Amino acid sequence: MNERRVVIVDFIYDYPGRESGSTEELMGRKNAIWQSRVRELERTYNQEPGEAASFDGVFYPSVEEHFKLEHISGPDSRFLLSSERITLSLLQTLADRNVLGPKNNLLVSIGTAQTDSLSKFALMRVEGEAFGHAVKLIDPLGYLKLLQLGRPPAVELISEASTSGISSMYSAYAKIRKGEFDIALTGGSSAVTFPVPYELSQFGIGAERYTEPFEDGASGRYFSEGGAAFLLKERELALSDGDTILAEIKDISAGTMGNPVVNRTVIKKLVSRSLENAGVDPEADVFLELYGRGNEIDDTAEFSCLKTLQKSYRNLKGGFLKEGVHYIVGYYGLIGTCRLLDSQRMKTELQGREVASPNAFIGRIGAEQWSISPGDYRLYSAVSYSMHGNCYNLLLQLEAESVYRGGAGE
Repeated sequence: MNERRVVIVDFIYDYPGRESGSTEELMGRKNAIWQSRVRELERTYNQEPGEAASFDGVFYPSVEEHFKLEHISGPDSRFLLSSERITLSLLQTLADRNVLGPKNNLLVSIGTAQTDSLSKFALMRVEGEAFGHAVKLIDPLGYLKLLQLGRPPAVELISEASTSGISSMYSAYAKIRKGEFDIALTGGSSAVTFPVPYELSQFGIGAERYTEPFEDGASGRYFSEGGAAFLLKERELALSDGDTILAEIKDISAGTMGNPVVNRTVIKKLVSRSLENAGVDPEADVFLELYGRGNEIDDTAEFSCLKTLQKSYRNLKGGFLKEGVHYIVGYYGLIGTCRLLDSQRMKTELQGREVASPNAFIGRIGAEQWSISPGDYRLYSAVSYSMHGNCYNLLLQLEAESVYRGGAGE
């Protein structure tokens, strides 16, 4: 049963400023945006969040306006957390434009922020008629009942800080491989619903966090809202449904570094295990996208790990596809994958980032270690880490020409 193959047939992702590239403009208006978001909360929950000042981050000016949910009634929509609204919008979009098949077992696997449960209890102090609508959504999985899928799916929620997204995909991938499910909607989002006057997690240490990872002077990234969702299917089912197959998941491996700091030895073993599980030839061309936390310690460890891996896989090269994307908790590690799949679907060339001035500990980054042309590769590997030390490696094989039988998935 473990021989079943799992493919990605569709995906969707979003973050503030994605279309306009206006991160700096949003940061310049962050205090005004924050006050607008606070007023939205006051209208929704009939309570004042108090004196909560904005922290440095990239926020949607209005989650309600950006992610409209016309199919959900006003009373139900009113009590959705910001992250839940984004997640529902992403998942519903995938469901609406694809064939899910009423006779196939469907799983909805969600990766969520650990702060969402706290937000629910803090915000849902409502009384009277509104209580009846609010209480339905107190259950952390309750909002998923608002998805319109044509039949009830199995649902699960996974919370692993910065690796929640890849962890939910890992679970879905394993269950489809084993034959427990045929289709999975997996993903989620990170957003600020309950205003707090400080960063719950430190995403950077510098006042200026635009410097890209691996560059000299990198001091972390700004917190950013956003999310990503994927539609996974068993390969033969995808072909019979007429889906566009963008990539096959060859392996997802999980491990632990033992602490939040990147452990180069653990990551080397994790990526090697992933390549071995998939039967990748040591001479194969592999593009390894590094995570890029954007600080000297972790970035140096990642680059050291890359050079060690090249001793066993001499045609493996590193790269970074998340340029300009700030820290989306739980989904940062998957944004490079989304950009790669975007180029695969649109048949456009994705330019990787060249590291102009590597930090002093890395020293030099040459063409023998680094590639800015991910489109030259069919095997794509991406590592992700969490603040708890969890780590994952996602290994994809991109379709040389996206397999398409017509009808669905466009």
